[in-house]
Amino acid sequence: MARIPYPERPADGVAKLPVPLNAFRMLSHAPPLTDSAIDLGLAVLRESTLPVRLRELVVMAVASGTRCEYESVQHRPIALNSGVTPAQLAAIAERRPGGPEFDATESAAVTAAFELVAGHTLTEGTLSALRARFTDRQVVEIVTTAGYYVMLAGLMNGLGVDVDPSGERFLGLSGAGGDG
Repeated sequence: MARIPYPERPADGVAKLPVPLNAFRMLSHAPPLTDSAIDLGLAVLRESTLPVRLRELVVMAVASGTRCEYESVQHRPIALNSGVTPAQLAAIAERRPGGPEFDATESAAVTAAFELVAGHTLTEGTLSALRARFTDRQVVEIVTTAGYYVMLAGLMNGLGVDVDPSGERFLGLSGAGGDG
């Protein structure tokens, strides 16, 4: 149960979403932040050059690293639909980014997400692994995606935002990166 009440009226930007998610209903206490956060989130979902599967591995690693049930429930169907395997989700839940479930590219992205959650930075080794496998734009997209979902996890965990499992309603927001 939410630790503070949801506002009576959601911010105008919530209308941009397929469903009025509780996360953004709660953020509607600060309408200018809501609209900007939704715009950034839609850019992460629609405009990133990362393959959707890799983006969702990053999101699920953030959800695991921040212990954010909301993000886990919301993104699980999106991740599975994009080609993430149940074994990969299990490895992420156990915080094993270097396990046999991941190829080197996936491992680099998941490791980066875990490092960003835990220490808010990347080791030189992780950054080198990312740069060997991704364009500089994609490295920035991985870091930004992780940061965006860490911010949302703080809101949802800190204020006890109620989980609304409607991730399947976002399957159409696959993004420019394709299903890769």
